[in-house]
Amino acid sequence: MNAAGLLRSVDERGGSPSVEAALMAVLLGVIIMFAIAAGRFVAAESATDQAAFAAARAASMQRDPAAAEAQARAVADRTLHEQGLACSDLTATVDTSQFSRPLGTPAVVRATVRCEVRWSDLAIPGAPGSRAVQAEFASPIDQLRERS
Repeated sequence: MNAAGLLRSVDERGGSPSVEAALMAVLLGVIIMFAIAAGRFVAAESATDQAAFAAARAASMQRDPAAAEAQARAVADRTLHEQGLACSDLTATVDTSQFSRPLGTPAVVRATVRCEVRWSDLAIPGAPGSRAVQAEFASPIDQLRERS
């Protein structure tokens, strides 16, 4: 082997800079995609918290359990829709058992909102599966307001 061939084999880095740049671009793209998905997941949790808060508050302003449940479900659905969160399965449960307490007695209404969010909606196109996001909130019922 001559000196030029020996020198060339010692100087080679083993890969082309363009191949390395392409691999780094793909890796950076994947990292950015997961960062966006994580941010959207946090936004979904926040929207669910807001929906549970609004549902409990709306239910606590009603006079009877049936109206409280209906109003809470409607408000939870509307709040999630306004936040731009598409739930594949939305469950809003309302605990109105304390409506039966006598006037002057402290009572609360609890609302639990559970939203099934598809991964494909969280900026991971084509990703299978979903993730459940759940929040609960309690709102006091006015002690002196007439209840049925």
